[in-house]
Amino acid sequence: MIYVMSDIHGCLNRYRNVLRQIRLRKDDHLYILGDVIDRGPEGLRILRDTMERGNVTLLLGNHEHMMLEALSHPGNDELLELWYANGGRVTHEHFKHCNLTYRAEVLSYIRNLPLNLEVSVNGTDYLLVHGAPASTYTKGSRYVNQTEYAVWTRLGRNTPLSEDKIVIFGHTPTHHYNHEYPMVIWHGRNRIGIDCGCARGADGRLGCLRLDDMQEFYSEEGV
Repeated sequence: MIYVMSDIHGCLNRYRNVLRQIRLRKDDHLYILGDVIDRGPEGLRILRDTMERGNVTLLLGNHEHMMLEALSHPGNDELLELWYANGGRVTHEHFKHCNLTYRAEVLSYIRNLPLNLEVSVNGTDYLLVHGAPASTYTKGSRYVNQTEYAVWTRLGRNTPLSEDKIVIFGHTPTHHYNHEYPMVIWHGRNRIGIDCGCARGADGRLGCLRLDDMQEFYSEEGV
């Protein structure tokens, strides 16, 4: 079975709750479309969990990208302030107390995360992204490079996309598309939004989609 989720944002209990529901087996695979860190307090523990599981693949999100940029350029206050303004302080405070070996492993892992991935399930082709397909980047846009574009761009209901794949994305909470609370996975034309606002309290939750049969799973109320 193939599962996708996104934007866990340090909410370890919600993450564990959904994992219990899907009962991830060794021959299953879970794709997390970025942003496991920041805002919530347990981002590094979730990040470590993805590093240690052979059947979990994490994509680069804008929060992992901010962390990498800030920590790779010590003394650059602008990069650090951007990270902090987006909920990165709690992650950074925890990271400071980790040993040097662990820090190096985490940064190396983030540095090598994929931007987009293609998967095929039951004859249907999907493109997994955090914000947007990297292939749609054009020079002269507001973003300086393809990586920033792919992790920061927000897809609209009618943003032009290739017709040959269904794009599954996170980054933009689904209440921007369907106005339902608590948030639910949104199915649009050749695109599916799965960021259900995990770190947004009672209005949000962690959503997970099984691509084999389109069954949806959500972290339970009170978690």
